[in-house]
Amino acid sequence: MQLRLARLCLDCEEVHDDPQQCPSCASETFAFLTRWVPPAERRSHPRPLEPVRAPSAGKPSPGKMIGYGVVGLGIMGLARWFALGRKRIEETALKKQIGELR
Repeated sequence: MQLRLARLCLDCEEVHDDPQQCPSCASETFAFLTRWVPPAERRSHPRPLEPVRAPSAGKPSPGKMIGYGVVGLGIMGLARWFALGRKRIEETALKKQIGELR
């Protein structure tokens, strides 16, 4: 039995490798043994401690942050402009004025 597949039944404390249920008591509650016993590394050389990151991963560059800020301000300005236009249209409709909006 491989340690990576070994499971401990939490009801009867039987060690098994059946993926669905314990063969002794048919319980479906189990925990993998690797939770308490770390398996040996199967590689010829161990993994590096820190994963190598791609340059684009992580924190965005200051130029991108400024660009996102400008886009956000633009969106907020357009939303305010549309809200003011709608307000003017509603005010004019309430006054029942005929003519162009200025």
